[in-house]
Amino acid sequence: MLVESPDPLTTTEIARRLNLHQSSISRILTTLAQYGYVRRPSRGRFAPDFGLLSLAASTIPKFSLVTRPRAAMEQIAELCPGFSVTLGALWKGRMIYFLRTATGAPTVDFVTSDFPVHLSAPGLRLLVDLPREEALAILRGSRERFGWRGEDVVPSSEEEALDFATAQVAHDVLILPGWSRRGDVGAAIPVQSPDEGQQPLALSLTGTAKPGVDQDTLRLWLHDGRRLLESALRTP
Repeated sequence: MLVESPDPLTTTEIARRLNLHQSSISRILTTLAQYGYVRRPSRGRFAPDFGLLSLAASTIPKFSLVTRPRAAMEQIAELCPGFSVTLGALWKGRMIYFLRTATGAPTVDFVTSDFPVHLSAPGLRLLVDLPREEALAILRGSRERFGWRGEDVVPSSEEEALDFATAQVAHDVLILPGWSRRGDVGAAIPVQSPDEGQQPLALSLTGTAKPGVDQDTLRLWLHDGRRLLESALRTP
């Protein structure tokens, strides 16, 4: 709650949202402040503190989706020069990325995104496979949180955007040319995780459209990349 709030919150506001007694919230926040997870930027108000960053940094290496596929992701980047390669999932209505890399660039671990889901090729590809009402609810939540923007080709409603994305899927790959920015292209394919109950994953390529790299090439790269990734994810 504190992380998602644009402003520091009072104990009264937190207690009301959680339907808990204010004294209980006050004791919890006092303990969290002692350990450096929250701070008091002003009297009676609380906000996240640096302890959360430290906790997140120490936790990331424990996720196999960050450690196992790293070499495979870097190999995929070599096969797809000029494109950014990401492995991500939808989590609580937004995209999170376990790995992001590109040829000649360092691999980045675990990136959260404040990017609207309707502009995200992997986000839309994952939505296509969800029940329609669930997918539309995620798009509506993204609109409320991040707004609704994009190039002229982007439909103005959640229903139209989902229908358009569904129609663009061919051979399991969604390709969106000039969607979030003119001259760019995004493409994504779902990836099967070996862990039961794991969030659905998507492998994506994004970058400037290039001569000689047509949609068939993007599909071929993503299918080859998916095979590499799924093999890496099955390896202990």
